[in-house]
Amino acid sequence: MDGANLLGILIALSVSIFVMYIAKFENKIIQTILHWIPAILLTFLIPGLLSFVFDLSLENIVLHDWSKSYIYPITIFCIMSSMSLSQLKIVGLKPLLLFFIGSFTVAIIPALLFMLYFMGSDQMAELWRGIIPIVGSWIGGSSSMLVLKEYVAVREDLFLSVLLLDNMIQNIVMIFLFQIIRRTDDFNKKFNIVHVIRFTEKNTESPSNSKNPYLSVLIALGITAGVVAMELSFITNVIILSILGLLIGNLLKFWSFGINLKLGSVGIIVIMSILGLKLKFNDFELPWILILFMINWMIINLLVIAYFNYKLKISMAWGPIAMMANIGGISTSPALASAYNEKLMPHAVVLAIVSMATGTFWGFLTTFLIELQI
Repeated sequence: MDGANLLGILIALSVSIFVMYIAKFENKIIQTILHWIPAILLTFLIPGLLSFVFDLSLENIVLHDWSKSYIYPITIFCIMSSMSLSQLKIVGLKPLLLFFIGSFTVAIIPALLFMLYFMGSDQMAELWRGIIPIVGSWIGGSSSMLVLKEYVAVREDLFLSVLLLDNMIQNIVMIFLFQIIRRTDDFNKKFNIVHVIRFTEKNTESPSNSKNPYLSVLIALGITAGVVAMELSFITNVIILSILGLLIGNLLKFWSFGINLKLGSVGIIVIMSILGLKLKFNDFELPWILILFMINWMIINLLVIAYFNYKLKISMAWGPIAMMANIGGISTSPALASAYNEKLMPHAVVLAIVSMATGTFWGFLTTFLIELQI
C-alpha cells in the first residue's frame, strides 16, 4: 500500500476518534461549538482542511472504494436493525399518521418546487443533486443522507454547501419549535382541541439481560459479509440490507438494538471522515438559489404539519414532535418533547427511529420525481 493510502487511513481514523472523543467531552464551550457545528459536519470538514493546508491529494485513494463496499453496508444494516417495530404502538394512529404526512411532504415538495425553480434558473439542472441528500438528512438522518449522496453522485463542494445549509436551517427551526411546543396548552385551548395524550409507562422492549450484544454484532457482520460477497450494485445492497436489518432486528428476541445503533453511529462518523478527504475548498460556494429553495421548502413543511395537526384534532404538541422527528433526530426529537412533557420522550424516540429507517426510500422517491422533469 502506497504512502497516500496510508496517510488517508491515518487521517480518517484519527479524525473519527478525535470527534467521537470531544463529542462526549463535558465542556460548555466545546458543547456550544458542537451545537452549531455538529460532530458529523466537523468530521467532514477537518480532513478537507488538512488536505487544503498541506496540499494533499487524497480523493482517489483506495479507502474510498473500501468505504462504499464495506463500511456503508455494515452501517446501513446496523442502523436498520436498531429499530424496534413493537414500540410503534405507544405512539398512536393519528400522531403516526401526522408523522408520515410530514415525511411525505418533505419528499414531495422539492419535486414540486423544482418545476418552478428549474424554469427560472439553469443552475437547478446541476444543483438538484444536492436536494436529494437533504431529503435523506431531514427524514432519515446522517445514514440516509450519505446513501443518497452516493446514489445521485453529489460533488463534494456541493455536499459541503448542503451540510452547512442543512445545519443552519435545522438549528433555526429547532429554536422555533421549542418555542411553539412550550405553548401547546395555549394552542389546544385556542383551537378547541381536547385530545388527551395517553402516556405509556411500560417498556415495550425485552429486559436488557435477555439481550446478547456480542451475538448481535457477529450476526450483523456475517449477514453484511454475505450480501457484499454477492457483488450486487450499491443501491441493491442498500435495499437488501435495509430489509434484512429491519426483519432480523425484530425477529430475534436476543437482538441488541443499542449496540447496533452505536455501531451504526460510529460507521457514519468514519464514512464522513473518509468523504472529507475528497473535499476541495477552492470549489466551495453557497448558491443563492439553493438557499432560497431550502427556505421555501422548510416553510411549506411547517405549514403542512400545522394544518394537519389541526385537522386531525390531536394535541398541538404532536406537530413539533413529528416535525423534529423528521428533520432532527434521535437526540433532538426527545429533547423537544421533554420541553412540554418528559413522558412524551419515548414517543419522540420511536418516531425518530422510524424516520431513520425510512429516509433513504423517501429520497429514492424524490429522485424519481425530479428525474422525470429533466
